[in-house]
Amino acid sequence: MSMTSTLAGQTEEFRSRPGAEGRHSTFTLRDFLIAAFFHVRIVLLAALVPIGLGVAAATLSKTEYTASSLVMVIVSREVSNDQNVTGNGPSVLSIEGLKQVESEVQIIESADVIRSVIEGIGPDRLFKPGLFSGLRDMLSSNGSVMDRSIERFRRNLRVEVLDDSNVVQVSYTSPDRDLAIEAANKLVEVYMARRRAIMQNPTARILMNEVDRFKRQLADTDKSIEALKARVGIIDFDQDAVLAANQVDAVVQRRRQVAERKVAVAGQIAEAERQLKALPSTVLDFNQKSDALGNDDDNNALSRLLIERDKLATQYAPNGSMMREINRQIDTIREQIATRKDRSYETSRDVRNPAIGYVNNMVLSLRIEQDALTQQEKELAQQQADAEKRLATLRTAETDLVELNRRRDTLNDGYREYLRRATAAQIEEAAAAERESNVRLIQDAGAAVTNRSMRLPFLAAGLLGGVLFGAAAGAVASALRSSFIMPAEAERALALPLLGEVGNQSRADDPEATQRDIAVLASLLLDTQVDEHAVRAIQFVAPGPDEALSPLAAGIATEITVQRGLRTLLVDLSTEEPPVADPAAREKGGLMVMPTPTPLLWALAGREGSALLDVRLPANEARRLMDELGREFEAMVFCSTAQDPAGLGSRIAALVDGNVVVLRAEKTRKAQAVALGSAIMENGGVPLGFVFLGRRYLLPDWIYRLT
Repeated sequence: MSMTSTLAGQTEEFRSRPGAEGRHSTFTLRDFLIAAFFHVRIVLLAALVPIGLGVAAATLSKTEYTASSLVMVIVSREVSNDQNVTGNGPSVLSIEGLKQVESEVQIIESADVIRSVIEGIGPDRLFKPGLFSGLRDMLSSNGSVMDRSIERFRRNLRVEVLDDSNVVQVSYTSPDRDLAIEAANKLVEVYMARRRAIMQNPTARILMNEVDRFKRQLADTDKSIEALKARVGIIDFDQDAVLAANQVDAVVQRRRQVAERKVAVAGQIAEAERQLKALPSTVLDFNQKSDALGNDDDNNALSRLLIERDKLATQYAPNGSMMREINRQIDTIREQIATRKDRSYETSRDVRNPAIGYVNNMVLSLRIEQDALTQQEKELAQQQADAEKRLATLRTAETDLVELNRRRDTLNDGYREYLRRATAAQIEEAAAAERESNVRLIQDAGAAVTNRSMRLPFLAAGLLGGVLFGAAAGAVASALRSSFIMPAEAERALALPLLGEVGNQSRADDPEATQRDIAVLASLLLDTQVDEHAVRAIQFVAPGPDEALSPLAAGIATEITVQRGLRTLLVDLSTEEPPVADPAAREKGGLMVMPTPTPLLWALAGREGSALLDVRLPANEARRLMDELGREFEAMVFCSTAQDPAGLGSRIAALVDGNVVVLRAEKTRKAQAVALGSAIMENGGVPLGFVFLGRRYLLPDWIYRLT
């Protein structure tokens, strides 16, 4: 069975307010937020537990300060001083050198160095007694106080080589910032006091003399280049050469064009003069032959006399003097007109040939253009000579300029190389003047103090745990929730489309909202076709009792009657009402029906005497009665519940054209809804979709706009 729909509008009008939702089949961020707001109490309760633990841990934690010193070890004075005027610094460290750096680390961590540091600062100042210090000393297996102090100092001390280099980082951690700096500096001081050396590097003066010599030669070469450019007038040689060559080529092209045009003009002049000689001096303008004279008014005079005679004929006798006179005049004019053919005239006129003037003007224009081309050719010849002279000058200067640039590049390379070496040598001399040993302190402990406070990590962990626990609690609550809060959930669970929403609580302040929703739903159902047949018998069935089911069915039936003017039958099987004694009740199609105050709308008068509502009635007889009802009524609306003891909903589901499942938001259980949808299809019914009642928009409007 196939179902098609020719809808007058969409299934549900898209809400223009910020909380409007589109229909979707996947789980989105908006669905997650709606589920979170629906289970907000469970989410908050689960989130408060890790947040409280994080706040407690952050309150009890302390800030620790780490002071770090950087020490560079000169591995071998002989190797590091192996420099000359062509070298660029110390030699690369070998494997033995790296081993020597590691030995320096062992010296820094030695017990003698640490003992000197502890004695210089004071063990009581370094390790202040705590509440459990006495108990810890009593339980310790080592009875020496200094040994325990050295062990505690080593736990707070960290000495490491940075990336297999000759730089050693010495770090000490303590809750007291000043004490951490003092301990790190004291440790480096004690260590460096054991190593002394002096290093010198005398090569900087020699290198600087070479730098000055190269600088003077480079300056002289630059002056020679600038003088050559100024003399020849060069800004950029490559660009100037290209411009000069392009200028010569452009002038040559223009001279060729002028020469071609000059030849063409000469040919045009010769042809125009030849044709001018063949033209006649005069030509015939016009020739006219006519028998009409100027001021010839005979026909007009004849017309006037005829009109005058007709006028006089009404006033005088036919043989009167006036009539004879005017007849005589008419005869005279007619004789004159009859002799007009003997009076013919002919006019002929010749004029000067206009082509002669046109050709003369053209010849004059071509001669003027020929003179202009001659002058232009002379000017282009001068421009070509100037351009070729400029090009020859650039060719002559190219050799000198290339030689000067080559010399300048050589001097520049030498200058840069010696300047780099001289700078390195000066740095080595300055460093050698400052150091007293082959161990150099490159960073003081006070310059790099980092603090590590676990308060923010504990708070962040608490917040993150709160978010994760809240999300997990919300997900578990959503997974265990047995009701629908969004139409999309019902669409996924029932595999049925949403036909409309009725009683949306976001539009509770609009008294006409419910009526509009019912009108849209009624139009949708009336425009739906099942197997290319219009749906006219519809059943609204709910999984359980719902106080809005009967009003919904009544509203749909009323809307069909009023909107389309169809004779409609409303059969409400969802309530157990006592029969109403109505004298207008009558039996139609196996049902006792009666008219309602609404014109064309009939309703079920009672189940008693309604053979169609008998569950023992055979299926063939039930279909016959439904066909009889279809002939009596143009539309039929049934409503029932799945919990009807008589099971009438299942019987009606197979008899009507389509079934609409009615779901109540946050109340209808998913299992009941899915079972109802399956039961409709198992009983041979056609599920058209579902209607969602009493939906709430849980999110604020600004969240709907963002998502």
